Amino acid sequence: MNAHDPSVASRENWLLGMLPEEARLRIIGQCETISVPIKAIIVEPEMTLDYAYFPLSGCLSVVSLMENGGSVEVGTIGWEGMFGLSLLHGITSISQQCIAQVPGDMRRIRVDALLNELGHHAELRAVLNRYAEVWINQVSRGGSCNSVHPIEQRCARWLLLTHDRVESDLLPLTQEFLAIMLGVRRASVTSAAASLQKRGAISYKHGKITVLDRAGLEAASCVCYGLMQQMYQKQLSDGSSESPNS
Repeated sequence: MNAHDPSVASRENWLLGMLPEEARLRIIGQCETISVPIKAIIVEPEMTLDYAYFPLSGCLSVVSLMENGGSVEVGTIGWEGMFGLSLLHGITSISQQCIAQVPGDMRRIRVDALLNELGHHAELRAVLNRYAEVWINQVSRGGSCNSVHPIEQRCARWLLLTHDRVESDLLPLTQEFLAIMLGVRRASVTSAAASLQKRGAISYKHGKITVLDRAGLEAASCVCYGLMQQMYQKQLSDGSSESPNS
């Protein structure tokens, strides 16, 4: 991960953008902006957090590592959220791994600086508490979805969530990576991707997925995607007349 000019970031993180200007500028002043490559490991399980991360682009995945060597994604974090919510409760480590599923830029702030801000500024804690409710909903809904819905619907849901966070129809995702994120065999992802491609919703070649028909992808997804979006709009739009990139 390399620090670089913050001006390359195409938009502000939604949570930081929801803060009053004075608070936003104060916190941003304590951040550094970094570029994170694909598959970069942000933190390993039980590792002490040194930073909290506010993505500006790209996506982070929080992944549970299983005893049999497998893994499954717990949740996705993009420009709408942050990694490090455990710090709201004074907990400086988590039991999952966090990796970059899509490369991008993000602001990061040292844990001690964020804890200081949380202790003195109610507006930041209020915004992060609202996002915490969204995150809990995403994790619980995703777990339920993985248990009851067919792989094609789950694959469509996951692609939609990623597409929402990437300013491109081109998603640099291999089927191998999708299989890890969904916790299934690669053959299952191959079949699901082929079905979505047959629908005309996506194209897949050379390790990259292109969204061709957004509406078609939404039609192929289960209801979980729409329910997740409703929660985002409810918690992250109330009290804010526009999103940070408007």
